[in-house]
Amino acid sequence: MRRLALLLAIPFLVGTAAAQAQNDLPLPPDDASQKKIIADVGARALQYTKELPDFTCEMVTRRNVDPTGTRQHWKIVETVHEELTFSKGKEEYRTLSANGKKSGDGRPTAAVSAGDFANMLAWIFDPKAQAELTWSTWDSVRGHRVHSIGVKLKPEHSPFTVGKGKGQIPAGLLGLAYADSDTGSVMRIALVATDVPAKFPVQSISMDYEYDFVKIGDHYYLLPLKAETQSKEGKVLSWNEVDFRDYRKAGAPSTAVQKDRQAQP
Repeated sequence: MRRLALLLAIPFLVGTAAAQAQNDLPLPPDDASQKKIIADVGARALQYTKELPDFTCEMVTRRNVDPTGTRQHWKIVETVHEELTFSKGKEEYRTLSANGKKSGDGRPTAAVSAGDFANMLAWIFDPKAQAELTWSTWDSVRGHRVHSIGVKLKPEHSPFTVGKGKGQIPAGLLGLAYADSDTGSVMRIALVATDVPAKFPVQSISMDYEYDFVKIGDHYYLLPLKAETQSKEGKVLSWNEVDFRDYRKAGAPSTAVQKDRQAQP
């Protein structure tokens, strides 16, 4: 939650080193350039699924809960290692270990999928979504200079829903997308749900998805790196962390050590 609490805050630069870093940033693009940047980033984002290679990787999901709602008493209640194979546009998941045991049944509670990373890009940049996109500022993501693009999606145009089953309702989305200034590739998306009724069971939903360039074979591809989702139901806080690692060609053997999968974090 600390990361997400900071994502929409304007950074305060203090001290000589910080001031120098500020001076090193280019001037903001003019209005016409900002519109072109957003259009180019959107076009690139909508090619994401088409450019995905067939691959296999490992996913590690940690589900944390704070029943007190104070953010001071987090407890890991589930840790699941899975093998994800993406081939010919389809995802297949195989559980490797669950809570330190060699095998497990089913996917983790409220599991994130690789497809969610593609959906997030479509929700924001598909023209049908009618999202309000505005160039915000220069920023940095893992050493990449990025365009920080403000995102606002109204509930009536949003495919994102909160709740379960027949009780689901559409919600708006508000946040930032960070696009690499050299390639136009989206490196991170951080959003919070908006327009959720005050008395609705689920509250304070946030999502933070990160992408990175990964070498598979002889080429680099933009692929999921990690994700965090957080929500509040009643006073109970839930926080899911997902890491993607050990990328390789589809069907290739893993380089991970089995005992690491069975160890509790």
